Amino acid sequence: MSRKKTFIAALLILCFSVSSLSALDFTYDANLSKASDITLGLTLITPGILGLIAPPSDYIAIATSYAGTIAGAYGVRTFLKQVVHKPRPYVQDGMPLPDGVDPDENYESFPSGHSIMAFSSAAYTQAMQLLFYPDSTTMKVVSATTWILAATTATLRVVSGNHYLEDVLAGAAMGSAIGFLGPYITHQLLKRDADAPTVLAGPVVGMRVSF
Repeated sequence: MSRKKTFIAALLILCFSVSSLSALDFTYDANLSKASDITLGLTLITPGILGLIAPPSDYIAIATSYAGTIAGAYGVRTFLKQVVHKPRPYVQDGMPLPDGVDPDENYESFPSGHSIMAFSSAAYTQAMQLLFYPDSTTMKVVSATTWILAATTATLRVVSGNHYLEDVLAGAAMGSAIGFLGPYITHQLLKRDADAPTVLAGPVVGMRVSF
């Protein structure tokens, strides 16, 4: 599957999922909520397959880039939830809370943290594939898988009654932006280092100097 087809397929999956969800009202479902936790976890660990494809010399750059991307996504998620303070769908005046929900998260509906994290991971994987491993068939499959898992996670957050549709769409958009930014910055830094002049200190010893 080409990178363009992969991206289009992921968008279609998300669009078809959310378009049918916007007109429906879902009650809280603990099992579906747990399922979204599982798909999120799978989305976050799937990029680890990069370790089987990349040469050892790339490990530090990849680990640093991915850690920074996920940390950035989590920071945005946490900040916005505390600032917006939007009630979740199951928080209704005069109605008891469903069993299994955490009261401390009652007003953390916007944005969907699961969607931000999942789409950050998916976009990161896609960007890494495009920028560093464009000819890798394995990476194309991995990239498509992360998009599907991210779209599934976003859908489950709505049908489980944890979020409104707009919470998920906003999370997907922000997560995708953050996910693409991380590998792009890494690519630019590595490119700059590769183009840096080499200063010779002896017949076989040298170092790169970059600014």
